[in-house]
Amino acid sequence: MTDAPTITPVDEVPAGSRFSRLLALEPGEVRCPFGAYAELRETGPVVWSERLNAFVVSRYEDIRDILRDPVTFSSAHASGSSSVTSLAQRVMDNPDFPDDVRRQAARRLRLSQSPVLLNADPPVHKRHRGLVSHAFTPRRVNQMEPMFQRITDELIDAFAGKGRAELISEFALPLPMTVIAGILGVPPRMMRTFKKWSGAFTRGVGALELPHEEICELFRSVGEFYDYFGEQLDIRRTEPADDLLTDLLEARLDGEQPLTQDEILQMLVQFLIGGNETTTNLIAGVMTHLLRDAALLERVTADPELIPNLVEECLRLEAPTQGMFRTTTTDTEIGGRAIPENSMVFLLYASGNRDVREFADPDTVELTESRKHHLAFGRGEHVCIGANLARRETIVAVRTLLGRLHDIAPAVDLDQLQYHPTFILRGPKELRITFSG
Repeated sequence: MTDAPTITPVDEVPAGSRFSRLLALEPGEVRCPFGAYAELRETGPVVWSERLNAFVVSRYEDIRDILRDPVTFSSAHASGSSSVTSLAQRVMDNPDFPDDVRRQAARRLRLSQSPVLLNADPPVHKRHRGLVSHAFTPRRVNQMEPMFQRITDELIDAFAGKGRAELISEFALPLPMTVIAGILGVPPRMMRTFKKWSGAFTRGVGALELPHEEICELFRSVGEFYDYFGEQLDIRRTEPADDLLTDLLEARLDGEQPLTQDEILQMLVQFLIGGNETTTNLIAGVMTHLLRDAALLERVTADPELIPNLVEECLRLEAPTQGMFRTTTTDTEIGGRAIPENSMVFLLYASGNRDVREFADPDTVELTESRKHHLAFGRGEHVCIGANLARRETIVAVRTLLGRLHDIAPAVDLDQLQYHPTFILRGPKELRITFSG
């Protein structure tokens, strides 16, 4: 009998480690980052990453405690160095970028001086949440369900007779994109442009390096987004409509100032990403799990009442947002390690969601009891304001797919799926299926 291998704790992310390869966006690690997370939980639950310029926190309890303390751990730089704002600063520091790109980067930096929701701290965050939370209450989301169902059925109608589909481009992407576009009052004729804008904002998240031309294209699209919605807000001031833009302009709380134009524009970016890209990835994550497990697919198809718990488990196992950043406002301690003031901290939600110290048998799907205390939507004051919307859209989407399509099976090797090149957002580029009518 041989001795078990000795695990040597580390203080820094080792060069060549699985997590280092993930940050470098190696396709195999991006496809399945969970081994990298497990390695961190055991060898370096609070470990310094030179590449991120941040301490990486990988255990559930530590992440939960940080999320409960927004005073010590500020959300001001929630996307860290892998964000459009950080890219904007790099553009401004590099005179080789064209003047029009530098103008858009400068605008992004100016707008980022008005922190909202995701990157706002108390008491600003409380004001913002109070002004907009009514738009995402369970009652309001339930009222939208007929719209979710109509769009879902229309999308399935387009491929139901073919016996095959590419589930991302034909379903998981256009469903939440159409929903959030409708909520924002974007007309159907602009859907292609709307998707381009969404892709621009998400491309800057979770990618530490981008080619020069890609950065130029990104900021030109970002500029188009701000121009369009700036004009639409001006129109809504004199011509109110039944959409979120009007709601944001008219939102009032006793004793609080209404939202400014800059605040609303920044909120729209967050709604665009949170209400679109992440829901696409959640739907894809649920369907990928079902395609990997024929018994699970059969069980859920036979009992659709299990779908809400399935969605929660896939949120836990395939968190569309793998992690977020915080910044320390004072000298503190995490997991027994001293952390200096003004340090960046990267909270690996997706790692905490698979921590055996919190979840029994964490890598399996549990349908008989809810494990809704996962971290996929954050916790505490900054819990995702659109969580109800994402859950309901996904439940409707999965329930309808399983109800209308039979003999669903993967048309590709699931172990070779290509995932989007980012270590923060998680989702496959394509998911091809076959089925019978």
